[in-house]
Amino acid sequence: MTILDRHLFRELTAMVIKALATFVGLFVLVDLLANLRTTILAHQVPWSIVAEYYLYFSPRIAFQALPIAVLIATLLVLGRASERNEITAALAGGVSLYRLCVMPVAVAVGFTCLHFTLEQTIGARAIDRADQMERVYFGRLPANPREGQSWANLSGNWTCHVIKYNRLAHTGEDVTLHAIREDHVEQIMADRIFWDEAREQWILEDGRWVVFDADVNAILRDQRITQRPAPIEETPEELFVMTRPADTKNVFELRSAIERAGRRGMPMTPMWVDYHAKFAQPLLSFVMVWLAIPFALRLRRGGVAIGFGASVAIAIVYIIVHTISMGFGYVGEWHPVVAAWLPNAFFLAIGLTLFWRTPT
Repeated sequence: MTILDRHLFRELTAMVIKALATFVGLFVLVDLLANLRTTILAHQVPWSIVAEYYLYFSPRIAFQALPIAVLIATLLVLGRASERNEITAALAGGVSLYRLCVMPVAVAVGFTCLHFTLEQTIGARAIDRADQMERVYFGRLPANPREGQSWANLSGNWTCHVIKYNRLAHTGEDVTLHAIREDHVEQIMADRIFWDEAREQWILEDGRWVVFDADVNAILRDQRITQRPAPIEETPEELFVMTRPADTKNVFELRSAIERAGRRGMPMTPMWVDYHAKFAQPLLSFVMVWLAIPFALRLRRGGVAIGFGASVAIAIVYIIVHTISMGFGYVGEWHPVVAAWLPNAFFLAIGLTLFWRTPT
């Protein structure tokens, strides 16, 4: 590593961290004053809980802001070097343009790897915890504790409907389970169902288990239920893992949820889009550095403000294109791989084209 590489590494890394801290700090401040202040005062939420909530919420903002932080850091560091003619001096001294850009690209790759690693480990857990706290203390997410639930294609080919389900206690009222067999139909109707942690089973209470012969329209068996295990094996976590937002699950959990959805005959396309986005989105930092470098090297003719504004505008356009592409993927118009990766590929091609046309 040369002296120039060490200088760029220190400058770029420090600038990315500063920009990221600024984004997170500004968001927390605005969100606290604009959205949560009234709720905190009205419900007397302890400030220790507020601090804990934002501690867990910060990774979500950091992951979204990191590519923009890399863009701004590359623009400012190389832009200053360009304005001070340091880039010109390096090129005149025999350093090629490609060699000059090795360290910015390496820093972007490093932050890309860090983004992916943290998002799949502590990031997903922290975001999930923040969502739970938001439901409990701030009420900004829908959290009806007694909403209806339905699950199809469960173990044993059962379908379950619960009219009133408490997700906090994992108990339900007015339960109906039915399964269609080759020569008969089974139906269970019970007043209550609950998850028994000790036995790791769903327990039915006060109901009837009826077996019908569909051909002759006759009842083959009618059994009263006082209390007995339900004929389904899925745990509460398995039943609700697919309802959790994608950013609260790592790639392994999301892949597992997709496999469960496939076994239960549920739509999998949106989850496949989110799965591929888990790999595509961290690479946005790598894409942004190639968009920033060409503008930074042209600053000596346009000034920092013009280059900064142009790069931010490109970043905003990228976000719009990415949102549209993901939307087409969610509704099944585009293949999940195309929906997740097309924006990265398109803007990376633009960045590389601009770089190759950069005058030296």
